[in-house]
Amino acid sequence: MSPAHILMVDDEPQIPRLIAALLGDSYRVDEVNAASAALARIESGDYDLVLTDLLMPEMNGIELMRRVRLREPDLPFIVLTAQASVETAVQAMREGAFDYLRKTAGSDELRAAVDRAVAHGQLAREVRRLRAEVDQARGVEIVGQSQRLKALLALADRVAQSDASVLILGESGTGKELLARLIHRGGRRAAGPFVAFDCSALAPSLVESELFGHQRGAFTGADRSRRGLFREAHGGTLLLDEIGDVPPEIQTKLLRVLQEREVKPVGGDEVAKVDVRIVGATNKDLRQLVREGRFREDLYYRLAVFPLEVPPLRERREDIPALVAHFLGRRRGRPSRVSADAMARLAGYHWPGNIRELENVIERAAILCDGDEIRPHDLPPLEGARPSAMAAAATAMGEVPLGRPLKAVVADAARVVEKQAIADALRRCAGSASKAARLLGISRASFYNKLKAHGIDQ
Repeated sequence: MSPAHILMVDDEPQIPRLIAALLGDSYRVDEVNAASAALARIESGDYDLVLTDLLMPEMNGIELMRRVRLREPDLPFIVLTAQASVETAVQAMREGAFDYLRKTAGSDELRAAVDRAVAHGQLAREVRRLRAEVDQARGVEIVGQSQRLKALLALADRVAQSDASVLILGESGTGKELLARLIHRGGRRAAGPFVAFDCSALAPSLVESELFGHQRGAFTGADRSRRGLFREAHGGTLLLDEIGDVPPEIQTKLLRVLQEREVKPVGGDEVAKVDVRIVGATNKDLRQLVREGRFREDLYYRLAVFPLEVPPLRERREDIPALVAHFLGRRRGRPSRVSADAMARLAGYHWPGNIRELENVIERAAILCDGDEIRPHDLPPLEGARPSAMAAAATAMGEVPLGRPLKAVVADAARVVEKQAIADALRRCAGSASKAARLLGISRASFYNKLKAHGIDQ
């Protein structure tokens, strides 16, 4: 087994040489004296750890780490500095550094930190590989490691063990059907059928027949009897996608099925018992539809026994590198990777079409790419692509000033993030303060106060 591969980044050449001498008996150590050179090495090489100086003229170590982690989330970093402080240590760890050391650290302390970091990175990659194998074996393609996604999957795993009705909420393209399939496979109904029906795909007159079945001759064109999707899903799960589009007259009949667990086909008198777990999914605000009288309140509460909200891709941007790798991996050919600049563009885009849009963008870029790496010119125009709120905050803040209280530093960053969130909400809502306030979950009065405080023109 070859020794682990380490990249040492420092603009002072004597430091990399010293560390290479200290670690050379156990590790392969490459030395570069600039962050740009480090990015090029990481794009073309396979490293187990990066040791980086904090303060460098071209790009500091934390910014280097941010850019690398966009495409290599499991590559550990140890940040080295000659002027250690609590604030910079906290910032480095918050940004994902495995450890933070003074350059004056002893050889034993350095080696112990390196050993731990390399082992941690190798374990993280192995866990990711095994999890991907398990997911592929189960046919599940929910990819990502963000905290929002982990929390969602933990809830999905809990509800999968029950027969409770589930309501999955989320924008188009976020993967609501995949989550429904995961819930089905994780419970006692896994051996039963999984049936999905798009409630918006058919005319209202045909939805009833599709769901509950019909007898031969029940209506013009009914030349044979049909069992209906509820009976086809018996013993398993029925996903009612776009449940918010179910016509009012069908809502009443759907409520009866949920209450009585029996269906009666159109044009027939025979009642059939069904054992079906119902999962509803929608990109609409059902509670608002209830207030408007367009969706039955009793049906809503029957469906929303266990609501789950799938976050949009812009709220889990840290999952974009894993999703990109997943889409490229499914192609089983060239290209096999994305350059750091192209990944930064992908991470800074708003993704109104969410994961479905990202998949289409990667497929298009892969077709246009001439080499083994997708570069910015291979991507389609991503209108409005820009850094995320956290990246914008970091850019606006610059290097954290030494000697400032941590509370003040965090408060400044929070103000930057809040200002961009408000501006983004206004842009998404075409300048409507009322809609933007609802989107952010605050009152109109609070929203106007924040507009004034941040000097944002409506």
